[in-house]
Amino acid sequence: MISSQDKEIQALVSDIKEGKLLLPEMQRGYVWKSIQVRDLFDSLYHNYPSGQLLVWETEDLPHSRATSLGGVTAEGRHPQLLLDGQQRLTSLAAVMLGTPLQVRDFNKPIDIVFNLLTEQFAVAGVQHRGEGSRWISLTKLYTKGAMSVIMDIKLDPSDPEAQQIFERLTRLDNIKRYKYRVIVIEKLSYNEVTHIFVRINSGGTTLNTADLALAQISSRWRGVTQELDAYLQKVAQRGLEMDVGILLRAMAVFLTGQSSPSLFFRRERQDISVDELKAVWERVKHSLDRAISFIVSNCLIDQLGMLTTNYVLVPLAAYFDRFGDAPTPEQLRQLQRWVYMALLWNRYSGASETGLEQDVAALKQEQPIQAMVRNLEDKIGVRRLVTERDLQGQRKNSSAMLMAYVVARHNDATDLFTGMALDGSQNMEFQHIFPKTVLRGRYSSRKDSLIIDQVANLVFITNSAAARAGHRAPEKYLPELDAGRLRTQHVPLDPALWSIDSFEQFLVQRRTLLAEAINKLLILLTEDPALWPTSDKQIMESRVDALEHQFRDLINDRLSEDRGEQAWEQRVPKDVQNAIRGRIEQRLQSRPQEAGQYETLESRLRFCQFSDYPKMVRVNWSLFEDIFGKPSAQPLFEQHAKAVITARNAFKHNNELSRSDLASAEAGLIWLEERMQVYQLLQNNEDIEEDTEAAPA
Repeated sequence: MISSQDKEIQALVSDIKEGKLLLPEMQRGYVWKSIQVRDLFDSLYHNYPSGQLLVWETEDLPHSRATSLGGVTAEGRHPQLLLDGQQRLTSLAAVMLGTPLQVRDFNKPIDIVFNLLTEQFAVAGVQHRGEGSRWISLTKLYTKGAMSVIMDIKLDPSDPEAQQIFERLTRLDNIKRYKYRVIVIEKLSYNEVTHIFVRINSGGTTLNTADLALAQISSRWRGVTQELDAYLQKVAQRGLEMDVGILLRAMAVFLTGQSSPSLFFRRERQDISVDELKAVWERVKHSLDRAISFIVSNCLIDQLGMLTTNYVLVPLAAYFDRFGDAPTPEQLRQLQRWVYMALLWNRYSGASETGLEQDVAALKQEQPIQAMVRNLEDKIGVRRLVTERDLQGQRKNSSAMLMAYVVARHNDATDLFTGMALDGSQNMEFQHIFPKTVLRGRYSSRKDSLIIDQVANLVFITNSAAARAGHRAPEKYLPELDAGRLRTQHVPLDPALWSIDSFEQFLVQRRTLLAEAINKLLILLTEDPALWPTSDKQIMESRVDALEHQFRDLINDRLSEDRGEQAWEQRVPKDVQNAIRGRIEQRLQSRPQEAGQYETLESRLRFCQFSDYPKMVRVNWSLFEDIFGKPSAQPLFEQHAKAVITARNAFKHNNELSRSDLASAEAGLIWLEERMQVYQLLQNNEDIEEDTEAAPA
């Protein structure tokens, strides 16, 4: 028997709190990412459809457990069992009750914050706290009430924003009254209900634009799904795991010059014929095959499973489609260099859609490869070299590991133990140079994994050589190996570094050797190697340039996240605003055709001087605490920023720097680069969560 009823979220949360609504044993644990909880509240705030719930009501209670919330039990009760909707309801209850989630053996507190000015939701972090912030905690709103929130933000009822803020708080509070349709199954056996559960969840991933685009295409082209799946299976046999979204993006680029699959279900594109779609697909297949062959043969990335993003294949395929299959040797070198740079500097992390659109647009220019390189250098700095510090904390799934393999292949590297060549014909594994068992007494495999499992402690070996090192220390087994083999994989040859006492010095030396090898390769591929920085002064200038770009991105991200379109007026100091306006006006005098192009915060920040960035960080410190530290760290930040600015100004005006100024600049660069690595790590973690499809709820 099946019935249905509409039930408010607050009633469902109460049922969970009281143990009236539980999970059957067939249900898995809590798997949602924090970012998915954020998106759920955003959908409910906008009153978007949020699905339905399925529960099973039975007196013969099988093995069951509480939801993933601490302190909830079902002892002595005969509750309903939640079959479909666990992730949603557990997330809602965790935030609304302020109860930590139980994920495996850990308590995981979770809170979502809401910006009363921009109506943006975010996962709560240090940057969302501080004087004058308009971010509020949803948990506090639901547990303490709206008045507590109003007191926290010190809202003046006469403030022009007050009425709007009251309305938004009411709208947030009304999420509790959102009604889910609850389907109730009664008097079915456990086996029957298990069958229903499997049927519901066998394909229950969240629909995205690729799913919708494929549905739109398949409504006209019957058999397209099998066609695309066949291609995915073919490339999978080469070790490349690719999803259908990449294929659809490539088709969109070939059809429209833009990369979003959503183009397929826009009204103006709904008249594309089946013949047009089939013709484009043939071009895409041919060009993707050419792009993959280029990656394998020219770039020597013959272990395709190491590729850190498939997005790089889309501009490559579009390039080969547009410019034919016979580019010049010089064009191939330039393209190879762009691929390495795009992978090395994570071109398609963060705003991957934006980066892809920019690179697709660059292909229309007279010098397309150079235009794609400029797109990248606008973010990282011109002719940026890799430093030893850039490789710190990078692990086996990183772009640094991929580039370590590339430079090893360029060295004709072999397996350290067997002498077998490293190439795509071998099943390859990673081997710790200092085995975990050797390090166990001094390092925790869990807490110190960034040290133990980093690229600098890994070498490539073939399947047949696995466990050759066993559990021996490097000082025991490295002397038995051929020095030439060690050299091809950039393993330091100094025996003094092979003891456990020298482990971290060994890592520094190997990171240095890897960075030098990567830089050498990039310089060899450039059209004019003489332009690359070589002296200590030039290298420092390049690092300062890269740091300036990183500051700009960080400030744009944080101010925009906090105040949206009002960030320019409300978060940028007035003296900086006036200076930037003056520089823009000066530019428009000579380039009037650019009028209207500098209306966004990001475009205006391009007119900052380096010294403007520390000012903006200082007056908005609470937004950057997770990067630069608590307010007590401000003097240290100011000291290092001033030292770097002094060096930058000297470089720009060809002035000499004293030894003490150079030393101060180096110390400042190291400190600020390390802080920017923290920012990049936070960005990468967010990307992982963004890229993870929502699990069936």
